[in-house]
Amino acid sequence: MGLRVLVVLLAVLGPLPCAAAEEAPRRWALVVGENQGLSGEERLRFAEADAQRMREVLQEVGTVPPERTMTLLGADAATLREALTRFRTRLAEEASPRDWLLLYVSSHAGDGSLHLRGTELPMRELVDFLKGAPVGVGLLILDSCRSGLATRLKGLKPVAAPVTMEASDLEGRVVISASGADEYAQESDALQGSFFTHHLSVGLRGAADASRDGRVTLEEAYRYAYARTLESTLVSPGGVQRPTFRMDLRGRGELVLSEPQQARGRLTLDVKTPGRWLVVASESGSLVAELEKGEGPTTLAVAPGAYRLLLRADEGYLERSVRVPLNGAVSVGGEPLEQAARLRLARKGGAGASLLLAVGPSLTSGIVAGLSSLAGLDVRLVREGSLFPGVDTSNLGLVVRRGTGSRVDFQQTELELRLGAGPHWKHGAWTFSGALEAGALAVLQSRIPEEEARFGLEPLGLVTGGVRLDVRSRLSMLLSASAGGVMAKRDRGTALVPRASASLMMGFSL
Repeated sequence: MGLRVLVVLLAVLGPLPCAAAEEAPRRWALVVGENQGLSGEERLRFAEADAQRMREVLQEVGTVPPERTMTLLGADAATLREALTRFRTRLAEEASPRDWLLLYVSSHAGDGSLHLRGTELPMRELVDFLKGAPVGVGLLILDSCRSGLATRLKGLKPVAAPVTMEASDLEGRVVISASGADEYAQESDALQGSFFTHHLSVGLRGAADASRDGRVTLEEAYRYAYARTLESTLVSPGGVQRPTFRMDLRGRGELVLSEPQQARGRLTLDVKTPGRWLVVASESGSLVAELEKGEGPTTLAVAPGAYRLLLRADEGYLERSVRVPLNGAVSVGGEPLEQAARLRLARKGGAGASLLLAVGPSLTSGIVAGLSSLAGLDVRLVREGSLFPGVDTSNLGLVVRRGTGSRVDFQQTELELRLGAGPHWKHGAWTFSGALEAGALAVLQSRIPEEEARFGLEPLGLVTGGVRLDVRSRLSMLLSASAGGVMAKRDRGTALVPRASASLMMGFSL
């Protein structure tokens, strides 16, 4: 009888509070952006915009509600300290050990301190705040800045004594810096923000979702932001930028930073082939995302509204306009976009071919006594495209050189024509190549005392290595070096004469 009464009571009252599902962790965020640093430092253009961008991403896909987000734009060290105090008080009253906290800062920095409107705040104070917060997990992201010109230098360098944050000192905490202790962080006019924050925010919107489960973990976000920041700064005047990462989350499993599948609007780039995409808000003209999409479709969480999508094609961009509905999704694909992606992939060394015209000065060793070297002009036409397995680069070179003898006063003019082929390897903006070359060397010796001009046509063979750096979309710099021999005519027949040359050229993609 007593058992039946208990069963009836449980059915009427429902589950007991202790049996209820444990409340989900709440998420908190403090976002700080300051464009102005110390006296004499150039005012940054995008630090405050980066903070606003991060706030939008956290609220749209990071499940951090506005009421648990504090944003501080334009503040000195005293104002930031006050904000940290207020936030610490609120966390002590409302947060639980199951919650997690994200602190994001973008500003000038140097010598281990943030530079905020003519004042300094040691970065150690941010670390101490993070460690003392009454939450289970704390994440600090520092995108701290130094000034520059076209590409503003933002960073933690130079620092006489870099702040070191070891994992053992940050149990349950994560610290991500936009650059290493001996590197610059950088912001970009083209991206309208810093390289690191842009790529991190795009990754959180879904580009970093390698598992394609609709969620972006801490590891996925960091790997994506690291790779894209490294690629973007490979040829930057500020040098290569490598974001750093310190953490200790033992026993906590994966930390999910964002859930793009829960966003109010979703945009799927449904093109299988990899390609570089730009997503631009139609009304404001602001760049929402610039990403190198990998193999297969990619879904981004975006605010509902109209967008222009630009896919880098063989020449220029292929553009498409779309409208993302409220609480809905839109997929963009089709044959024209797929074909444009394939053409772009071909230009990067796929099945297609590309042509490059290069021109620059050349220096070559001489092949006759009294003339140790000759200078001239090197003109080359380089084709990148498969010829047969293992050989995917061919070139046609024409070199004109002239030199004057030292012991005997004479002038030598050379016209060299050579054809070569070999493999090449691409690594980001760099291309490395090797080739076997053969050709002919026409030699004219004139102004010889008491003798008539001499002319000869001689065969040559060379082994050539080269490196190319892509500076802009169609402009590059090339360095080439060759070594081999020329079958030169002598008074008693012919002889194999060693030959070495080097050329520094500017290239233009045709």
